[in-house]
Amino acid sequence: MVSPAVDDNGPIVVGIMYPPEWFGPAEAFAAELEEIRAIDPRIEVRTVAYVEPHELRTARGAPGGAAAATGIDAPQLSEEELDALGTLNVAVALDLPPDITGIAPGLRWVQAVGSGTAHLQALGLERCGVVLTSNGGSNSVGIAEFVMGRLIEFAKHFPAIAAASAEHRWEALYGRQLHGQTIGLIGLGSINRAVAVRARAFGMTVLATRRTPTDDPAVDELYGTDRLHEMLGRCDAVVAAVPETPDTLDLMDSAAFAAMRRGSFFVNVGRGTLVDEPALMEALESGHLAGAALDVTKVEPLPPQDPLWDAPNLSISSHCSTSPAALMPNLHRVFRENLERFVTGEPLLNQVTGTGGY
Repeated sequence: MVSPAVDDNGPIVVGIMYPPEWFGPAEAFAAELEEIRAIDPRIEVRTVAYVEPHELRTARGAPGGAAAATGIDAPQLSEEELDALGTLNVAVALDLPPDITGIAPGLRWVQAVGSGTAHLQALGLERCGVVLTSNGGSNSVGIAEFVMGRLIEFAKHFPAIAAASAEHRWEALYGRQLHGQTIGLIGLGSINRAVAVRARAFGMTVLATRRTPTDDPAVDELYGTDRLHEMLGRCDAVVAAVPETPDTLDLMDSAAFAAMRRGSFFVNVGRGTLVDEPALMEALESGHLAGAALDVTKVEPLPPQDPLWDAPNLSISSHCSTSPAALMPNLHRVFRENLERFVTGEPLLNQVTGTGGY
């Protein structure tokens, strides 16, 4: 791991760049800034919010990175904002201007707000000597709870029960229990580990795929990624939570959905590019899959006219499976710990390298 260089004599300017609506109550935010300043007398804190359109963030983070984002305008910066950004040594950010390394020549470290960092990596930070750290794991519990909610909703027929109630229909719509069923996890990062804990609490058998299929106490059986289809054929439900890489592009294609058990359920809370969406629609329309839930799609926001909205037994949410109220305290904790390391020249936690997006 890399230890970012810091000037022992000059100030350490920290930029808070995430959306102002995420600051929380004014008193709590002011207290957080004071805790940051208290770490070292050289620290100066500036708030310079920078937020890009969702479409630009998604395009820049897709395979191809910055090239894929061409044609989508980034927000224009005022002279005052440019001057403030130009002084930064550290940034805590959801987004960054595409030319941030030119705007802020003294930038040494970027703390990402979330766990997904592909849109920031596409800016060439590593190439310019800027260390990038993620907030990996901060959303895991909230997303895992969301996944379990989708599984229960499907197993217990909650949408159909709600529809019957709205129509004043007394109809017994019996579901099935999760206990004794098998769940398959595509990827075994922090999100699916949290899913595994909760699935086991329901009495489910937990299988998973991972690039290095060494034994792991988090699951009952572990498969290499080359045995994905074998695992899919054993599962009543499958949950995907993997980063966006060339290897995961359209990983869930026609062959993968065909490999799943007839009547099974699919959930994706990772990245939209994992799923061949026409193949998913075909699997739902044919009845091979009994249902699916997507919190992410290839194009976000999903256009109102997209046929995916009308696929049978598909629940779509707008990339909102996280719990922001829990995200920010976790971010502040991770950032403070890393800032203490930064000022003393120690390696930072959660460093991101390469092109994996996490």
